[in-house]
Amino acid sequence: MLKVAIECGYNWNFKWKDLYGNRTYMQEIFKKSNIELVRVSINKYSKRKWCFNEYCIFKDGKNQTIKKEYKPDIIRNRKANCMEYKYELLKEYTIIPSKKIASISNDKYEIFMALKKYQPQTFLLNSVLKNKNIKNKYTGQMVLKPIRANGGRGIKKTTIQELLQEREKYIGLEDLFIVQEFKDFSAGYPGIVKGNHDIRLMFAWKKIIEVTLREPKKWDFKSNIWSWGSQSTLNINQIPKELIKLGKQIYKEISPKRQEILSIDFAFCKTENKRYVLEINASPGTRYYQEDKNISKEISKWFIYFFKSL
Repeated sequence: MLKVAIECGYNWNFKWKDLYGNRTYMQEIFKKSNIELVRVSINKYSKRKWCFNEYCIFKDGKNQTIKKEYKPDIIRNRKANCMEYKYELLKEYTIIPSKKIASISNDKYEIFMALKKYQPQTFLLNSVLKNKNIKNKYTGQMVLKPIRANGGRGIKKTTIQELLQEREKYIGLEDLFIVQEFKDFSAGYPGIVKGNHDIRLMFAWKKIIEVTLREPKKWDFKSNIWSWGSQSTLNINQIPKELIKLGKQIYKEISPKRQEILSIDFAFCKTENKRYVLEINASPGTRYYQEDKNISKEISKWFIYFFKSL
């Protein structure tokens, strides 16, 4: 049986609950295809034994810890912390995504440097506070973002002038934020959504296995489900061919050296008639809250194919 372990950085006092039964459902579908799906933590890895000291499964909707040594065949990294350490420690294993993709997605400035022509103009806060040319050139609205993902917290509209007036708040933090030119996505995506949004294309290798529409509350501009947003599944046939082509082009440009799992988030700016990349995500969720098991089944089928192809 092929052993696939999701590294998700849990600790002993963290309790998962499989609210809609999807994690359990996926676990059972994998089992029927001769794949054992478990969860492990880097905190429970033994350097001396080259294995994990315990692993977790879902049973009756709850997380169950098995106190037993475990050596997976494939590890899916779903946590962005201690990247260098983790990939070095587990270098004997097949890890998805690759260290390169995981590192890019973990840093919004890295994403910009890799995909400049598809993103709004972006600067480190440090550069904004010190470079007069930036202040003189960019006089409109900007967006301040923490450089790493944090569930949408700390993201706000601002101007460079406001940031200069508040600079004391950011002493010592200048390299932990980016400042990005604000783009208006409130006109929606033609034929799909009328307001602020992003559209996530999720890839397993070169195949788009899921398309998700994410929308913020009417009073917000952040299409993030952790900041009062919502999301729903889209059929790939609803997506313009130009967007699919662009997604595949960008996937190719970031040069995965082997099969990857990742997602690319897009939004459409009507005034510029341009699709922008918002971010690359090396650890996209697989709709664990989805009550429709048919959707979960289709996603699971692609993951089964993907893992077996490795």
